[in-house]
Amino acid sequence: MRYNFDNMPQSLYIALAGILSIVSMPVIIKICKKFSLYDYQNARKIHSGNIPRLGGVGIFLAFIIAAVAFIGINKVDNFNKILPIMIAGTIVFTFALLDDLLTLPALAKLIVQLIAVSVVVFNGFRFKQIFSWFLPTPVSLILTFCWILGVINAYNLIDGLDGLCGSFSISTICTLGILYTFTGNPESILCFILAASIFGFLCFNWPPAKLFMGDAGSQFLGFMISVFPLFSSDNVFEFNKFLIMIVITAFPVFDTIAAIWRRIRDKKPIMSPDRSHLHHKLLNMGYSKKSALYLLCFLQILLCGSVIISYFLGAKRGMALLIESTAFVTLFFSFVHYTNRAVILKQQKEAEEAAGAPEASNQAESPDSSNTSDSPATK
Repeated sequence: MRYNFDNMPQSLYIALAGILSIVSMPVIIKICKKFSLYDYQNARKIHSGNIPRLGGVGIFLAFIIAAVAFIGINKVDNFNKILPIMIAGTIVFTFALLDDLLTLPALAKLIVQLIAVSVVVFNGFRFKQIFSWFLPTPVSLILTFCWILGVINAYNLIDGLDGLCGSFSISTICTLGILYTFTGNPESILCFILAASIFGFLCFNWPPAKLFMGDAGSQFLGFMISVFPLFSSDNVFEFNKFLIMIVITAFPVFDTIAAIWRRIRDKKPIMSPDRSHLHHKLLNMGYSKKSALYLLCFLQILLCGSVIISYFLGAKRGMALLIESTAFVTLFFSFVHYTNRAVILKQQKEAEEAAGAPEASNQAESPDSSNTSDSPATK
């Protein structure tokens, strides 16, 4: 894919996306308040009060308008290469928006996601190799299907704390944009346009949030994050591409894997909400909402930095750094899991002791009152 950049500087399209996003958010807030389109509490969510929930509309519109302006004004040699992603992203966004408004059945959402993934995969977007192993076509198709579906829902599930999903998304998208800049991929401009669209939303979603992105926003971002790395690139990026994506999406993806395992173990529906996600555990361990957000953002930036460094180390040494980064995330999840479990056990023990104290007090008082009634003074 080649572009003619003689018409307008790329930075103008990025600025356009950011401005459109920032300007649209107050309008969306007013519309949500007028029609009572709020994000209601459930077992997974920790916010209180009525918070408008359609911020994803602003992200989507800002990205689409700026991206179409970029494609239209600049001469794109192979527009058909981008079109499947734009169409599939619109499908994901549209039906997720309907879900925000009408609450669709889980099966219907899965079918729509499968249709969107099919549009992308059967137009040539797929993982073609893992390290030096070139994947057979059936394996490549299955892996890519599972990858895109998994990431869409991972970013949907991680959207439970003010600023968290947006921060993870913007850092991941910027990292991909930087890598594509290094590799000479012109798709880097699309990454930065989307990042600017997310930034405008974060201005209203940073705690205390005035606006949530809703399923339309989180699923659209999950979809774009999952498909943006599927453009062909240079040898170093291709060699480590799958591991790179595991690292920069590690927090949402690992949290989703843990949630699926937890619900299977407890014999609960996989899509049932709970309060055992990573951010819930940090809150239970004593972190405030802001401190939990800052900690996870800091660690996410470290992971994104390690990915960028790995590119300059080359294929083999870069792979070693990425494996170490993956091991770090695994250790962090293990630490949080067992620390949270210890906190829960301590809370249960304190609750049992508190409940047992009145009972022990009543038992201690019974003999005394018995003796008092039998004493000569009372007869």
